Amino acid sequence: NSPNKEGKLWNYITQINAATASRNLYSTVNSDLINSYAWDTAITFIQKCTDKTNYANQNSLNTSLSQTGTTNDNPCNIFDMASNVLEWTTETSSLSGYPSVFRGGDCESSGFCTSGRNYNATSLSINDLGFRPLLYL
Repeated sequence: NSPNKEGKLWNYITQINAATASRNLYSTVNSDLINSYAWDTAITFIQKCTDKTNYANQNSLNTSLSQTGTTNDNPCNIFDMASNVLEWTTETSSLSGYPSVFRGGDCESSGFCTSGRNYNATSLSINDLGFRPLLYL
């Protein structure tokens, strides 16, 4: 989950605005909205480096929205892939009317898991949908 400049959770954001915010989040490094390859690589890393060998299928570990990273979902210091808010990615879908993909789990539903893909319009902006930037170092 990305915090905004005030340190608050950045949710209620469309895919287009999440992509723009991700690219403009840092002045010292290049950044962008996370892509699905990086998302899947993070899951694989967590599964190989911890005892969470089935983290790809992890459902939410919390039941209320947190303004910061949740401490019960932070394997390898990668926060909230299974919990808190669903997250926009750069991945696209061929579904008419639902071209954008969001990933992960959220606190409002146990029906989403870390590796899951969900599809919607780029204009969707709801409480349990945010984003994660990808940094290029």
